[in-house]
Amino acid sequence: MLLAKVNTVKGRMNTQKEKGESLRMGIPTVSDNLKKIRRDDTDVLIESAKTTAAASNSTISNITERLRNISQKLERITLTNVSVNIDDMLVDADQALKNLNTALPVLKDKITQVEALSGKMPPTANMTKSIRRIKDVIEETRNFVNRLPVATTFNGKGHVELRPPRNPEDIKSFTAVDMLLNRHQNNPSKADFRRMRRQNKHTDSSVFVFYLGNKNASGDYIGMAIRNNVLICVYKLGGVVHEVETSQIKTTTNVNSSDFDRVVFHRVYQDSEVNITQNFTSQKPVSLTPKRNLPNTTTGIHKLDPDSLVFYVGGYPEDFMPPVELHYPKYKGAMKLSYINDNPVCLFNYKHAVNMDAKQPIVKIPQSEVSDYYEGTGYRMAFIKEPDKRKKRLFKFHTNSRETNALLFYIGNEESFFCVFVERGFLVLQGQQAGRELRVQSAEKVSLFDKHFAITIADRFIVHYGPQQVSTDHNRTNFMSYYIGGLPSQLRQRHDITAPPLRGCMDHLTADAEIVKYNRTIGVSDGCPVSLLGVRSATLYSALSVDSPSVWGEQPVRVSLGFRGTDGHGALLRSSSQGSISVHDLQLSLADGYVVFNSDNYTLKSDKRYNDGSWHYLSAVCRPTGLELSIDNVKVIQGQSPHSRPVDQHLQGGKFKGCIANLYTRRPEQSFIPADLSSFSQTVDVVLGLCSLHPPPHTELLPAPVLKKPKKHKPIQAPAGSQCKPQRAHRGEWQLSGEHSWLSYTLPQQDLNHRPHFSLDVKTKTSKGLILHVAGRGVIPLLALYMANGKIKMSLGQNRIIQHKQKSNDGNWHRVEFSVEKSTFHLLVDGFRVTDGHLPNNEGSSLDLHNPAYLGGDPKSKTTKGHNIPMNSVIGCIREFKMNEVVMVDLEASYKTLPCLDGLAEIGTYFGGGHIVLENYFTIGSEFVLAFELRPQYLTGLLFHVQSHKASLNVFLMENKVGVRMNDGNRAVSVSVTPRESLCDGKFHQVTVSEQRDVIKLVVDSISQQKAVPFTSTSTTLDTLYIGGTRKQNRAPVPSPFVGCLRNVKLNGRPVAFETGSRVVDPVSINSCPAD
Repeated sequence: MLLAKVNTVKGRMNTQKEKGESLRMGIPTVSDNLKKIRRDDTDVLIESAKTTAAASNSTISNITERLRNISQKLERITLTNVSVNIDDMLVDADQALKNLNTALPVLKDKITQVEALSGKMPPTANMTKSIRRIKDVIEETRNFVNRLPVATTFNGKGHVELRPPRNPEDIKSFTAVDMLLNRHQNNPSKADFRRMRRQNKHTDSSVFVFYLGNKNASGDYIGMAIRNNVLICVYKLGGVVHEVETSQIKTTTNVNSSDFDRVVFHRVYQDSEVNITQNFTSQKPVSLTPKRNLPNTTTGIHKLDPDSLVFYVGGYPEDFMPPVELHYPKYKGAMKLSYINDNPVCLFNYKHAVNMDAKQPIVKIPQSEVSDYYEGTGYRMAFIKEPDKRKKRLFKFHTNSRETNALLFYIGNEESFFCVFVERGFLVLQGQQAGRELRVQSAEKVSLFDKHFAITIADRFIVHYGPQQVSTDHNRTNFMSYYIGGLPSQLRQRHDITAPPLRGCMDHLTADAEIVKYNRTIGVSDGCPVSLLGVRSATLYSALSVDSPSVWGEQPVRVSLGFRGTDGHGALLRSSSQGSISVHDLQLSLADGYVVFNSDNYTLKSDKRYNDGSWHYLSAVCRPTGLELSIDNVKVIQGQSPHSRPVDQHLQGGKFKGCIANLYTRRPEQSFIPADLSSFSQTVDVVLGLCSLHPPPHTELLPAPVLKKPKKHKPIQAPAGSQCKPQRAHRGEWQLSGEHSWLSYTLPQQDLNHRPHFSLDVKTKTSKGLILHVAGRGVIPLLALYMANGKIKMSLGQNRIIQHKQKSNDGNWHRVEFSVEKSTFHLLVDGFRVTDGHLPNNEGSSLDLHNPAYLGGDPKSKTTKGHNIPMNSVIGCIREFKMNEVVMVDLEASYKTLPCLDGLAEIGTYFGGGHIVLENYFTIGSEFVLAFELRPQYLTGLLFHVQSHKASLNVFLMENKVGVRMNDGNRAVSVSVTPRESLCDGKFHQVTVSEQRDVIKLVVDSISQQKAVPFTSTSTTLDTLYIGGTRKQNRAPVPSPFVGCLRNVKLNGRPVAFETGSRVVDPVSINSCPAD
């Protein structure tokens, strides 16, 4: 027993040594990075600003001078006199952050200006790289400080202002605060003690801890204070104040004490719980009985104004009057704030610090956890030791995560890469090597919770997960580095990797049996908040079923959730035991946008529609006497009869398509955390951890033709098989190939109507056409960007038009930014801002724009009708479409669009998933010679298809093979050829298919195969020839259309004229094929 304790203590000591060594290594790294900014990047920025100054006169000159000032400030950002003493190291780190915070606002502002003004003259590669490097080092420095295991000491005179949570929407319905506290108490003489008691009985017994709310202290808030030595947690919801009184907090006279109490506060809707662990950092922590508040109300949402949100810790500014519940003297003691919800927080990472004495001792906090928490925003990078000496590599790690979409591991260089991630719960190994795209995935879903992984890289790339594995071929490559949990943006763009960063915990990472020493860390913190790892949001495509008897068997039944969608009908949530006598028959639905609450024989319906695409939060209570329903803190008032009311049967079968978040039910032995949606039955169609109002990700929508009702586009079958080396186009770059071309997106509704900011690049030679348009209601009927007389214009309706004076239809790329504020709207073209448009009566604050947003033409001719702007699309290319600096990559639908391959074109026809139909063109059974040249982008696809009753002819690709299959309805004959050179080599390959004298022959380049045809056809009718694919793909031997280029297509020696085809099903580009 004694030996076990000794070993435990030794283990903790070794862990602390490793942490200390990590900090010692981290300090010089940050110092070196800051020196690199000073030495290299700022100089490049200055030189680039000088170069651009010739085109932008005194404005850039002013920026150049300011950049010199920034450079001088950066000279002072250094970590000098670093000693082996941890206290000195932490002081140095603190001073470095203070210096960085001083320079950061100016630096970021100048970077933004330089980026905007450089639109006239594209920035050099060095400048772009330098800006990115500065931003990376800023994040690295902040992340380094976040990971310091230290508490902040408050002297009773100062305070810290932190940046508010990144996503205020997240704390509306759920708030989690995790912090460590100890209070410092003076040890006065007896006379001084009696004098202090006479002067102020509350000098030491009551202090302010923190406040999160509006700057003028009006409205809702969250806060803590110590009142008469007892910690109270306070929150205000809908104007009602709730308090939870807990217990006394650790008090000490030793300012260097590392003995802390831990406070964990959870509020979910109206309910809350506080857990206190006394002496948390000691060898014998004591957990106190939780204190709870379960008010009898359905008002449970924080109404916070993001524009005036402040976060004060330890005190507050002199001009701020805190709520009376928190109006106490400033805090004196030590404090470490760890998490707000699942986001790590550090008091050293402040926005402002006032009267914080630098000489105050820094209190180190013992740590025992060896796990790392990946926040879902960053990554870790490490260099490979001896990259050219080992023939085999082995990486091992252990994960704890509930996510079903996350990037785990990446290794690569400019020529090849391999990436391991989970997608909709399936483990995927994806890569590119020797010009080929590789992708394999697990047969079953894989949980990341308590899962061990081992990655072996040798002759094959193998990912072991438990007893199973996925693998693919691997040619030995000398990789220099690897990434864990995420990737920087430039690597994502290079390889078109869309898997989100990991949100969860990872530990025991080793590389070739050695503990990894990271070279870069962003968005990763120490420890693992296991209780907060649950998946709290999801996208649903059918109702969520909850089958727990402990939920529906309680009296009364209480359920709360957030929802967001644009569909007017469908069930959000229902009890899956409907019809059972033992539980309530409960359902929450939308009917024509109204929220409907059904339970047993009662029905309650809202008097307002909620299918506007914004987040809304409801709380529903079912009692034997009737129902209660509150939406966004507004109680639904509707007379209810105690008599039976029939349940709307139409709603029972509806499917809700939208997002839900923070589902909570009050029940015995509950945790005050929203439900982990990953623990629910996965029989419903649900995408966990993501909120998207688009179609399910597993159904990739390629451009589809317009039908009579544009909302019902039938998606074209996605490409199949291995992908050849990607063309230079990327997902965000599209060609609007005709005047009726368009792309549509569903944008976040709340962002669309709150100071929206758009940006995109456009390239066209047409003088007139639509670029972007969004329909609206009310005083602003639309938002449109368009070209007229070669000039770019922005319109918000009649008499609200601004324009760029110079023409932009010169065939070159032009950067366009435009936005709407409360009383103005703005347009910038190539960094030059035109005269602002004005909106009377702050009309911009009452926008009512609604989805979808269109790039290109107006398919319904409704949005633009009557506004004297074009209805048809510009003909050209659009790329980098962003809203509020976020690239819009989830395309909802499109028509007559192709990837914009910004390079040379050559003769040929490009098939992007569409096909050409030639009616009355081919007779099955007759002798023929079909010759053509092909250059595929995918190695599987249908090239030619003819169907005549039961007989058919198909020419197709199947993973680097060219195949032909003939069928008379009873018997079939097939022949295939694998060419010597890969079809992915970027060259055109010659193919000839012929039937002569009852022999079918296939020639690919110089290799041929032939077989006898065991049947004869008597057909004399001319049948339809499909080229590139067919709508009836199930009749073909391959499941997908051809994607790539065809040229020199001849039938019996005569050229096949695609442009005279009876029908072209886009996307197809006739007589234009991108040069490889």
